[in-house]
Amino acid sequence: MKLIIFILIVLIIAALLIRIILRSVNQHSPLLMQLHAAGIRTGDAERILSSGEYWQRQKTLLTEREVSFMKGLFRIVDMKRWYLCPQVRVADIVRLNGNIRPRSRQWWQLFRMVSQWHVDVVIVERRSFSIVAAVELDDASHLRPERRRRDILLEEVLRQAGIPLLRSYDARKLLQMTGEWLDTFRTDLQSEPGSSRSENVHRFTRQHQVSETAVRKVKSDSCMEGNK
Repeated sequence: MKLIIFILIVLIIAALLIRIILRSVNQHSPLLMQLHAAGIRTGDAERILSSGEYWQRQKTLLTEREVSFMKGLFRIVDMKRWYLCPQVRVADIVRLNGNIRPRSRQWWQLFRMVSQWHVDVVIVERRSFSIVAAVELDDASHLRPERRRRDILLEEVLRQAGIPLLRSYDARKLLQMTGEWLDTFRTDLQSEPGSSRSENVHRFTRQHQVSETAVRKVKSDSCMEGNK
């Protein structure tokens, strides 16, 4: 028993010594020296990053299905009028308004909720870069409970922000929907009164989302039947 305790103590001491040595070595890494020179306190993440090479580049920004969809958008969208921005963080197209105290606990809760979300494509007006619409090409992963929660909350966030969300499981249908949206608001999107534009946004998106909700329910029911 004493031998086992002795071995455990030796192992603990060895682990501590190794950690101290590694930390000492890391202190002389160019990255940590640069951070320290800038007056920045370093933690475990900085020390880990400075101790080796851990990152590699993704092969592509989009999945094959998303690439195919983007090519379809390039064919139907007037690139002299609009820009297509793929994989945009939701927190970069919406912001919290004055109805909630900045930096309060509730403010951070709402911000963190959207800070990890991205939308597949954001369409902006070429001259002003004003946001015209968000586009989501759904797949089977959107049937999972955690993704359904995200999708429902995302729809509400964008509704409150006045950003139309065009979404579908069917790529062809989504291309058609996007083309119709841009055609409808091509000439007077910027000049139309805000209240009228908001009503048009709500009417257009609701018209398409009703059928999409039915599609999601059918797909979800099919998955449940398959799991029985």
